Amino acid sequence: MNKAFKLGMILLLIFSLTILAACQEKSEETSTDSKEGPITLKVLHNWAGSSGNEPKDVANNPVTKKIMEETGVKMEFDYPSGSEVEKITQIFATGELPDLYTGPAWGKESETLLKAANEGQLHDLTEYMDKYPNLANLVKRENMSASLFDNIFSKQQGGQFMLHAGFPAKEEDIINWLYGLYVNKDIADKVGIDPQSVHTPEDLYDFLKAVKDENLEVNGNPVFPLGAGGTGWPLDIMSEMFVPVAGSSSWMIDDKGNAELNFLTKEYEDYILYMQKLRNDGLLDPEAYTQTGAIAEEKFTQGRYAVVPNQFPGLWTGLVKAGLQDKYVPLGPLNDYNGDPYRTEVNVTGSQLIAVPNTVPKEKLDAAMKMLNYLASDEGFLLTNYGIEGVHYDMVDGKVQAKKEWVNKLKEDPKALINEGIGSSYGTLAGLYRAVSLAGGPFGYQYDPKYKAEEEFKQIMSPEGIKPIEGKDPYNVYQGHEYYEQIQPVFDTLGDVVLQAIHTKSENDALKLIKESRKALKNVGIEDVDDELSKQAKEGTEFTRYRTSN
Repeated sequence: MNKAFKLGMILLLIFSLTILAACQEKSEETSTDSKEGPITLKVLHNWAGSSGNEPKDVANNPVTKKIMEETGVKMEFDYPSGSEVEKITQIFATGELPDLYTGPAWGKESETLLKAANEGQLHDLTEYMDKYPNLANLVKRENMSASLFDNIFSKQQGGQFMLHAGFPAKEEDIINWLYGLYVNKDIADKVGIDPQSVHTPEDLYDFLKAVKDENLEVNGNPVFPLGAGGTGWPLDIMSEMFVPVAGSSSWMIDDKGNAELNFLTKEYEDYILYMQKLRNDGLLDPEAYTQTGAIAEEKFTQGRYAVVPNQFPGLWTGLVKAGLQDKYVPLGPLNDYNGDPYRTEVNVTGSQLIAVPNTVPKEKLDAAMKMLNYLASDEGFLLTNYGIEGVHYDMVDGKVQAKKEWVNKLKEDPKALINEGIGSSYGTLAGLYRAVSLAGGPFGYQYDPKYKAEEEFKQIMSPEGIKPIEGKDPYNVYQGHEYYEQIQPVFDTLGDVVLQAIHTKSENDALKLIKESRKALKNVGIEDVDDELSKQAKEGTEFTRYRTSN
């Protein structure tokens, strides 16, 4: 009896251990982060409003599945609810860090990321540059703008902490955003002025005045001659009629090498007074600089703006939503400060900086680099931007040809491709931008009337094509100047001062505000910066002296 009891206990123990081992094996098979299963990366996609690019089914769309199949990685995206600057500042201040960061390759965002890198808060990615040639390609000096290299990448201390994505692979991949003024051609016909005859500030004033004199209304609401997007975006492009580089905190450098901050020049003063006159004479929507984006969009959709500043892709999206695709055409184009309406020299940039916080374990870091290398390949770029060959597109003569069924689906549902994972947040991680050189054009460009209209507008606005700018950005000299820290707080107020001046009722009031800010700038040493720029320019440094919005 005793022997039988012992034998039974032994058999029971063996059975229990067998069940336990089987459970453990099953658990490892289904674990999302085990060595046998996919590794999950929490990605901060630091672009406000980008949550609209998330597929309905994040885990099971075709692009997600293919990425997991090729790399063993799945991604969970987090999007900022506020501004990009606030979000990146918050994560490094609180230590609530993602596994992978991607965000703007400019401004305070890039400066904050550089600071984090040099304070030891990011992983050094140097070891992966030899292992993954696609990633090494992203940090080459020729694959980023001179200003990004000078301001950010060259200032990394002791390693390679960032990757750069979205830079055009070849010259044909440079996007011409076609920034400019666009006009409702029915209204242009009504006032009897050829839209393409408007080039000078005087021409524009006369055109807008002619619109105002018609006293046009839509559903009992007045039609404004000139409107804008939220908070006046992008009315600042009109300053290019007065200065060679838009913005109060850019520099004018003449042919002799004399440099002066835009805000200090007579030319930029003329721009401010011009915008003030448009507003005070009822030619500019009085709420243009203060309204929200939603209100601006509503006015545009209602047909209450005769002329709007915009770039083509954003304009077209609004036109489609409002059913106005055949209504708006380019106005002008306006002359630049030298009287040339067609000169288009742009700052060629990428869009993304990518980094991994040093809190991420080695296993996840390795997985992230393997995944990014795949996405940066031609195969990865095609996957994230065009989908699955044979399902979403076919290759015809070496270029992508979207399947007609998906082009039709897009007409019914603008998110049809995004829900497949195509053109979603994955695309921001897909290395160099190769839409034209690799694929022939954007998805469905052969069928979409948008691209026909875009080509027509290019012939009007930039018939000579676009040219990448060359030379050193004067802002780099300013940032390295000994007075930078004391000047910057005054710089930060210039945008508000410009808007206050535009909203004043008289030239004297506007000039008084301008004079006060100029005095403040001179008190903190801006003329010393001007002198340093002039000195370097006269000694042979090639600075960027002309740049159009793009």
